[in-house]
Amino acid sequence: MAGRPRDEALDLKIIEAAVEEFYRAGYASLSLSSIATRANVRPGAVYTRFRDKPEVLVAVLNHISTSREEQMRSLPGDGPYEDLLHAVREVHKSFMGDDVFAIPALTLQNTDEAVGVRELIREDLKRNRHMTLLRPALIAAKEAGVVGDHVSVSIVSAMIVGSYFSMLLGVDHGDLPDDIPERLLASLGITP
Repeated sequence: MAGRPRDEALDLKIIEAAVEEFYRAGYASLSLSSIATRANVRPGAVYTRFRDKPEVLVAVLNHISTSREEQMRSLPGDGPYEDLLHAVREVHKSFMGDDVFAIPALTLQNTDEAVGVRELIREDLKRNRHMTLLRPALIAAKEAGVVGDHVSVSIVSAMIVGSYFSMLLGVDHGDLPDDIPERLLASLGITP
């Protein structure tokens, strides 16, 4: 006997409520029943979709990642340096959101719950759109000689993304100059 077909609109409503609840309450206070309340659905609708909080976290990460991918474009193909600068500008734009720290900050917590989901967060960071946009741009820039052979694509990608976390911890979003992407690349010795 086949199961009932999924209601994609209800699935999205529940996942969006989970994202909102995550940002409002954090992972530790998140519960399947709080998601149901926020989504204004019966608890059973949430419990049939998710077994536990880690499963909710995976759905939240996937939803945010998909949204991020839709917001970020492909490399324009204007040349190695220009493509790399474009990739860093896209990172810059995406980091101007207010909730950019919520999920990675979870990995910094030293609770049993945070330790239990740390690998989920790390996997999301590895596959997120920042890295999938930066890595090809860095590889092409390296092949074109814009970036030295000694440069590690993984380390530079992480340094660029990490620098935004650091800057935004110490500086208000509105105080960051628009030329930060150029400054970041120059600080890494990458110039046109």
